[in-house]
Amino acid sequence: MPASSASDPTDALLAAQRAYYDLRAPDYMNPRAPTDRRSRGQLSSDVVRRTIANFAPRGDVLELACGSGAFTQVLTDHATSLTCVDGSPQMLTLNREVVGDPDITYIEADLFSWSPPRRFDHVFFGFWLSHVPPSRFDDFWDLVDRCLSPSGRACFVDEDERGIVNEANHRPGDVPTAQRKLRDGRSFTIVKVFWDPAELETRLAGIGWTATVRPLGETCLAGSAYRYDDAASRYAL
Repeated sequence: MPASSASDPTDALLAAQRAYYDLRAPDYMNPRAPTDRRSRGQLSSDVVRRTIANFAPRGDVLELACGSGAFTQVLTDHATSLTCVDGSPQMLTLNREVVGDPDITYIEADLFSWSPPRRFDHVFFGFWLSHVPPSRFDDFWDLVDRCLSPSGRACFVDEDERGIVNEANHRPGDVPTAQRKLRDGRSFTIVKVFWDPAELETRLAGIGWTATVRPLGETCLAGSAYRYDDAASRYAL
């Protein structure tokens, strides 16, 4: 991805976001840990498994922003090979512990500056797109394109505009943000963009993607997108 200006205030916001999730990692996958939001807004494991099964991410699969491993565990049931990337070393450690699959390739990298070493059949990212600033949206999808084989497909899950009910301190604007707190009281500002499924489809179409984005559960969405125009290879959600 193109390097941003040294004076770009979004860089500081993204650095705080990376720091927060690295520090927060020990509390993930722990139902007894206090939530850092008004409501957790999580998907049940059954919904996650059904959604990933509908995506059918076969072959060489790349998971971006793999986080705590909630989706990684399910992706291993479908992928021939799985590569997981995250900017947080603590999240990668947690993912390894939770998933326990020695065949997974893990990469620690900032997704706003990383270049893929090769191409993959499927790229998946869960609860990541909402953390991409609008100004970096096109660049992020350029990365996804560079990660995919010519007939590859991107799949994703995130919160949609209904998910704002889970936030106590959400601020709209050129870069929508939300507040997160650690157990010790430290507060961090992170990027939090709540997409409307139809608007997201339109935005992706404007940069050359064919996308299907549908509501999922009470506050989420599930999407599938590809660059090629092969009607026989289109996947329904």
